[in-house]
Amino acid sequence: MRRFLLWMLPLAVCFLLSSCNTVMAGARTSKLSQLRVSHNGRFLVKEDGSPFFWLGDTSWAILQKATREDAHNQPSVLRYLEDRAAKRFNVIQCRLVRNAESTNAYGQAAFIRGNFARPQIANGANNDYWDMADWFVAQAEAHGLYLALLPIWANNVPNHDPIVQNPAIAYRYGHFLGNRWRHKSHLIWVMGGDPVRERDVDNPERLRMTRAIAEGIADGTNGDARFDGQADYSTTLMTYHPRGGGRSSSRHLHQEKWLDFNMIQTTTSFEFRNYKTIAADYAKEPPKPTLDAEVAYENSLSLSRNAPPDKRIQPWHVRKAAYWAVFAGGFGHTYGHRSFIGWVREGEHLGRGADIPWFKSLDAPGAGQMTYLRNLMESQPFLTRIPDRSSIANGQSEQLDRIQATRNADGSYVMLYLPTSNAVTIQMDKISGERVKARWFNPRQGTWQAIGEFAAAGTKRFVPPSHERDRDWVLVLERAD
Repeated sequence: MRRFLLWMLPLAVCFLLSSCNTVMAGARTSKLSQLRVSHNGRFLVKEDGSPFFWLGDTSWAILQKATREDAHNQPSVLRYLEDRAAKRFNVIQCRLVRNAESTNAYGQAAFIRGNFARPQIANGANNDYWDMADWFVAQAEAHGLYLALLPIWANNVPNHDPIVQNPAIAYRYGHFLGNRWRHKSHLIWVMGGDPVRERDVDNPERLRMTRAIAEGIADGTNGDARFDGQADYSTTLMTYHPRGGGRSSSRHLHQEKWLDFNMIQTTTSFEFRNYKTIAADYAKEPPKPTLDAEVAYENSLSLSRNAPPDKRIQPWHVRKAAYWAVFAGGFGHTYGHRSFIGWVREGEHLGRGADIPWFKSLDAPGAGQMTYLRNLMESQPFLTRIPDRSSIANGQSEQLDRIQATRNADGSYVMLYLPTSNAVTIQMDKISGERVKARWFNPRQGTWQAIGEFAAAGTKRFVPPSHERDRDWVLVLERAD
C-alpha cells in the first residue's frame, strides 16, 4: 500500500497541474470530428460516418525546433500549418519529445531533471515546454489538421530508463498527456518511434511500457486513474510506429486492444514494395485499417547501402509509394520530405541529404501531388473500396513497374495505377453494367483525359498518353449506364 501511495502522489500532482492547463482549452468548442474505425474495420470515419482519407505529413522534430514567431533562422511554424492545410493535408505526424532530456526552440525543458514522471510546469502562459505544445495543438486544430502524436521516440529511450523499468512512470506520463488534452478530438496517439531491435515491443519490458503509456492516455482522457489494465479505449485513437524495413505494427501488436489501426514504416529507398506489407496487414484478422506512414522521403538520399551515394528520391518514387499503398488497401498515406523530418532550419545540414531549410521545401513537387491523390480517392465511393487486381488480363508484374488496382465492391469503378507508361489489358466484364467510361488521370498534374466508352465485355488494351519511364498514370474505368 505504501508503495502504491508513493507513485500515486506524483500522479495526483500531475493531474492537478495538467487540469489547470486544460480548463481554457476545454472551454473551446472542438473544431474537428473525433475519428473512429469504420464498421468493416478497413477505414477511419468521422463521427457522422463520413470517410476520412488520411493524408499525412511527417515533421517529427517540429515541437523541438519550431517557433511561434518569425526567428532569425526560420519563419513561424504557422507558415507550415497554413501551407499544409492549403494542400489538403489533414494529419501531421510529430513526436512530443525526443527523450527525457528534450527541450524546445526556446530552451524550455520538457521534464524536471530528465524524469518522465515530472513534466516541467511553470505558472503563466508561454512559460514552459508544455505551453508551447498547447499552443501548437490549438493551432493545428484551427487549421483543420489532426495531430498524430508520439509520446516518446522509442529509439531514443534506452532500456535502462526508469520509464522502461517502471510501468507506473510510463502510466503517469501517459495520464498527464491524456488528461491535459482530454477535450481535444483531433489527437491520434502513436506509440513506438522507430525502435531498434532491442528497443522494440518483442522485448517484454518495452511492451509493458507501451501498454502503460496507452492505458495512461486513455485513463487521463476519461478522468480515471486506476492503472488496472481495464482502460476504456473507445474515446481515443491509437497506433504504433514500428521499426523500418517494411515492418508493420501488426507484427507484434495486432491483437492489442488499444491498437485501433496498423502503421507501416517502409523506409526511404529506391527499391521498395510496400504493397506487400499493406496486403499482409489487409489479410489479418480481425480486420484493422492500415497505412504506410513512412516511405520514400522526397529529396532524400537513400538509406540503402547499395544505392548511389548522391542519388535522391524523386517525385516519381513518392507518387509510386503513395498509390501502391493506397490501391493495395491502405486507408490513407503519409508523405515525407527530408527537410521536414528533422525540421531543417537556415544554416543547418543534417544527414541523408537534409540540407534545404523546411520553409524552402514547402512547394516540393511531391507534396503538391499528394493533393491530387486525395482528390482522386474522394471522387469515388470510399468505404466500399477494396484492393483487387483481377481486372488485369495482361501486364501484371511483381517488379518496380507493378500495376496496382483498386475497385468498388459492387464493380461500379476500377482504378489502376501504372507506375510507368507500359500498356495494360483489362478484363472489361469486371466493371458492372453494360458500358464502361474510361479516363486517364494524371497524378503529376491532377488532370483528366477522356478515352471513350466501351462495352463491358471481353478485353481491351489501354496505352498511356506518354511513354517516358517516370510518366505514371491512373486508368479509371467507371460504369457508364
